[in-house]
Amino acid sequence: MENPLVLLDSQNSCTTEEFSLSEPRGVVEPGPGPDARIVYIDGAFDLFHAGHVEILKLARGLGDFLLVGIHTDQTVSANRGAHRPIMNLHERSLSVLACRYVDEVIIGAPWEVSKDMITTFNISLVVHGTVAEYNNFPKGKEDPYAIPISLGIYEQLESPLDITTTTIIRRIVSNHEAYQKRNEKKAESEKRYYEDKTFVSGD
Repeated sequence: MENPLVLLDSQNSCTTEEFSLSEPRGVVEPGPGPDARIVYIDGAFDLFHAGHVEILKLARGLGDFLLVGIHTDQTVSANRGAHRPIMNLHERSLSVLACRYVDEVIIGAPWEVSKDMITTFNISLVVHGTVAEYNNFPKGKEDPYAIPISLGIYEQLESPLDITTTTIIRRIVSNHEAYQKRNEKKAESEKRYYEDKTFVSGD
């Protein structure tokens, strides 16, 4: 069975590839050299923020080429809830690709990093941050990094910033609630002012 993937490089050239599990092929050109150390990191990258930038910078420093897998909307919803993601796959992909540390993205990356995928893209190292939405995998689901862990090519990186999409959403909600309360208080104050105001007749 073949899974269609779209790979987008840092020059914004888009190529649709058929990712065949039985017929591995190299990363599409333009891409890394034959001896390049390719680092792979994946995720939702929803509401792209400073925490994402810092972990991508850290990952890029571990190799010659950074390949970023971006999960589909369906995959994100299945693992984070029906109200996620906030941004759709296209928006999230463009946000990640705009980051200077990213060389290429895989739009619609598989949830699990398989051996065939590692071979297909010639991945040298798979990384994941300590601060992430997906660190507590749903009950009954296998660790998506089980294969790279068994191959000894997995590394968990200490996230430079303690920021997630959830903390950003909570901040937005909190600020919105404070804004509403401030406006309600202002409206009530104005209402009392006009109710207590005494108008002097000119007659």
